[in-house]
Amino acid sequence: MGQEEIPIRDLLNFCLSSEDQERWRDFVRRTQPLIASVIINTIRRWQEPSPSLVDDLIQDTFLKLFANERKALRSIKNEYENTIFGYLKVVASNVVRDHFRQTENKVEEIELTDPVLPPTPDGLDRVEFARLKDKIQTRLQSLSSSETHRRDETIFWMYYEQGYTAKEISFLPSVGLTVKGVESTLLRLTRYVREDAAASSAEKPDP
Repeated sequence: MGQEEIPIRDLLNFCLSSEDQERWRDFVRRTQPLIASVIINTIRRWQEPSPSLVDDLIQDTFLKLFANERKALRSIKNEYENTIFGYLKVVASNVVRDHFRQTENKVEEIELTDPVLPPTPDGLDRVEFARLKDKIQTRLQSLSSSETHRRDETIFWMYYEQGYTAKEISFLPSVGLTVKGVESTLLRLTRYVREDAAASSAEKPDP
């Protein structure tokens, strides 16, 4: 079984038991997008995220996780596959809050209004998009199993499901694209999804 196929729960256990640096790099690579997205979303409560601040807080989060011989990670009751992700969300969110609680960084927290719904690919309303989510996921996965495609798929769902802007997505170190690069990726995948949806509709038999 390749490392990419190892469930995150098992990967963490391997890391903690073997201290294999290659496995730790894999752990960082697979968890960094989640940590970054939580950090961006939490920063929005105080100000517009900036690439330098997002990067600093990602580093602070990993420093906290790896401090004292990775005591924080060893304390996780790692019984279920999603436990680690829930824990990482809490740690990343708290790192941001601690940053803005420091006197030199104090900024008044913004009172959040009702969230703006993310956009949907052209030609699909939100109900239709939600109904076709599983199918869209399968079709996107069928394009390729390469590392680049997995990155592009992450970009698609961060934009259309989680509501991140192209600019905010470009802040993520794991993405490695400019704003224009993110927009180009979204345009290409959106066109693919739209054309696929149109083809599926054309194939439906008349009632």
